[in-house]
Amino acid sequence: MIQAEHSIAINAPITSVWHYVKDIEKWANLFPGCKECQIINDNESKWLIKVGAGGMVKTVNVLVDVTAWAGPEQVSFAFKLENEPVSGTGLYRAETTAPGITHITMGVEVAGRGSMAPMWEAVSKPLLPQLAKVFASSLKAEIESATQPETSPSIWQKFTTYFGNLWLALRGTTVIEEDNAVIENHKSLVLTFIQAMGAGDRETAAGCLNSDAITVAKGYGNFSGVREYDTIVGTIEAFTQLFPGGLQPDILTVTGEGERVIVEFEGNGKTFTGVEYHNQYCMVFTLKNGKIQQVNEYFCNKLADDVLWPLIADSQSGT
Repeated sequence: MIQAEHSIAINAPITSVWHYVKDIEKWANLFPGCKECQIINDNESKWLIKVGAGGMVKTVNVLVDVTAWAGPEQVSFAFKLENEPVSGTGLYRAETTAPGITHITMGVEVAGRGSMAPMWEAVSKPLLPQLAKVFASSLKAEIESATQPETSPSIWQKFTTYFGNLWLALRGTTVIEEDNAVIENHKSLVLTFIQAMGAGDRETAAGCLNSDAITVAKGYGNFSGVREYDTIVGTIEAFTQLFPGGLQPDILTVTGEGERVIVEFEGNGKTFTGVEYHNQYCMVFTLKNGKIQQVNEYFCNKLADDVLWPLIADSQSGT
């Protein structure tokens, strides 16, 4: 049996969290790899999920049965793969830890049966913690976005906006031009981060990030999952061990709008074993207060698994 658990704090009252959580279809929409959700009744549903780990990718039907709606504090469920010897259980727990703050924990257990049990459990072991973490982070982002209060501008905000626009007019600058200047600054910061990441420059890269920044590597490979600030910075520094000469980014396109910057580029380098490595990347950056808050990474998982993962596995085993 394989177990995984992940906890996270959501900036919303427990009643608002429950308003979202009590809809099982919303769970499916956030679950990584879920392509379709068929609601059977109030407790039962069928999810079509594409799962994978390493070189194995498979699309499966998962039958989900909510065994207890004990909201707003708890939801229990069981699941099994249709036509596969795999089943499991899960538990959602929530508690108020401070006014307007809800602490949630997601726990899942998976067990295989019969002769295929070792294979399924081997696949689940690296994948399950990543799925739990990505799902919890997505749930947090969705709920906080949905519960963000809409407030009318105060008199002071109207006052500062008026005189801000007046000042821009006196300088001969429009609001659009000022916004474009901010976007260009965002692009410059993001490109600095990418260059620092490729060069293994920990200090410069860290200076581009907020202290609670995260990266979300999409897909189903060994490198997929959520990384928090300390892991991001540590990974950048360790990158030079894989690529002594760095991973040179060839920037193809840079698009900016508001607080978001999207960069397409190719990363080219040579591993310490002398193997050429060329991967394609698309990174979606969300900025907050002038620094990077979240990065969604898209790249060829198979190439990374084939070329880089064996090197990391060997280093971890001491060979």
